[in-house]
Amino acid sequence: MFGYHIARHPILNLPMICLWTETDHFRRAEVRIVPDYGSNICSYSVDGIEYLHQGFTDVGGMKFFGMPMMYPFPNRISGCRVDFNGEVYRLPDTDNGRTLHGLVSAAAFSYETPVLTDESISLTTFITLAPGHPLFQIFPIANKLEITTTLENDSLTIQAKISNLDSRKELPFGFGIHPYFNALGMKKDIRIRVPAQGYLEAVDLIPTGKVLPMEDAPVDLRNLTPLSGIDLDDVWSGMTPLKPIEIRYESIGRKLTLFATDLFTHAVTYTPPTAGFFCLENQTNATDVVRLHQSGFVDAAHLLILKPGESTVGKVQIQVGPIQA
Repeated sequence: MFGYHIARHPILNLPMICLWTETDHFRRAEVRIVPDYGSNICSYSVDGIEYLHQGFTDVGGMKFFGMPMMYPFPNRISGCRVDFNGEVYRLPDTDNGRTLHGLVSAAAFSYETPVLTDESISLTTFITLAPGHPLFQIFPIANKLEITTTLENDSLTIQAKISNLDSRKELPFGFGIHPYFNALGMKKDIRIRVPAQGYLEAVDLIPTGKVLPMEDAPVDLRNLTPLSGIDLDDVWSGMTPLKPIEIRYESIGRKLTLFATDLFTHAVTYTPPTAGFFCLENQTNATDVVRLHQSGFVDAAHLLILKPGESTVGKVQIQVGPIQA
């Protein structure tokens, strides 16, 4: 049985859409979404286990928690500016001379009535950046982002549809999710795998454009690697749908597998040693994507560009199950 109700976030005091599935009155899985705060997925629990971190992390005056959506430029943009097709777009400074995690992570999204089927329940939220919207003044290319979050018994799917609504301008963009996963148990008992093909060399967290082989990375995450002892804030390239990100919680015998479609060629790992969370982020692009693209590092950057009237869709599915499976 699938259902939903509307509550309020206990701290933000904003509407929170709760999608759930029950079996014999047992709450099998639940996801909670705050449309008015960036369509943030603030909670995802299965069999009573909460996988997303609830505590706030302050980022440039914004609250990051749960699973923020990063658009139109995930991660960092150096110099708070984007130069594209002869125009300069000046972005807000949210990271000491850089723009961090896009423009919509705290923006208000509209939402539709949840859709129920025999096997799932889904919610679509959307934001349209067009004349009259405050963010259009910053990034004046008309576009729309739609997020469809689908809950099944053992999985959560985030689908992003991006549309260029502009009549004459191309839309340069990227999209990513930024899940703050709870560190459940001791970090030595949490193992992660990011089966990338390359590691992006960086200076002060900004890529140089050089992609190094995995053997030269700080850690070769193609192998299951304990969280203990690693301190990463790095970008990886060459992700493919057949090789998903994996998290193993050895102490509770559960694993999360993040399957992504081919739009998501990059991943970011953020593993602060003393925090109660860690981040494994599927992204469509590298940090500072437009500058890298314009500098000739096209493959490393993977900047997505839509012509007027075009749209594209990408998905990330998080599957939850026992480690033995």
